[in-house]
Amino acid sequence: MVSAGTLHVVSTELAVGAFAMAGVAFLLAGLASHGWLNMGRHLSLVDHVAHFALAFGLVAMPFAIITGIQSSPGTGVDHPILINKMFLSSSAFGLAFGVLLTRRQFGQEIWTRSWGRRWQAVGGMAAVGMVLVTASMGGTFSRGESLLDVFSLPYEQVPLMPMWLSGLVMAVAVANMVMMRQRTT
Repeated sequence: MVSAGTLHVVSTELAVGAFAMAGVAFLLAGLASHGWLNMGRHLSLVDHVAHFALAFGLVAMPFAIITGIQSSPGTGVDHPILINKMFLSSSAFGLAFGVLLTRRQFGQEIWTRSWGRRWQAVGGMAAVGMVLVTASMGGTFSRGESLLDVFSLPYEQVPLMPMWLSGLVMAVAVANMVMMRQRTT
């Protein structure tokens, strides 16, 4: 029988690897969509790689979360680092899902619109950044070290979102959905 810790390592490597590949591809797609570095002819390729890798990372992420909870010492999510990992991974999942839905709605034409090329590239890279910070937190939790230790990030502090900020985020999300609906009709 394979332990939850071993399954967590495998699923985490799949998710982080897919997200890292997506991050590089989103960077290249952003550069290609602006015509920088003479990469315009590669836009279709990096667009497909970015979105496929992001989708694969989203499929692998729930397995990494579930096996991570199963392999953590204690009774589950009872440590500040684990709570922060849940916040960040949930945010990354939502952002990545939004990037994929936008790409599905507008197709490859998203890279020809000025607002689309910027937000697709930035949204994809932001989701990747959140996943990489989450993975770094896991290294801090399990081994006491990570690649991002040079930044002295406050992993032990759990940020609580006040009600007014939650309302503001919800209002921005609703306004964004309404604006997207108006642009498509």
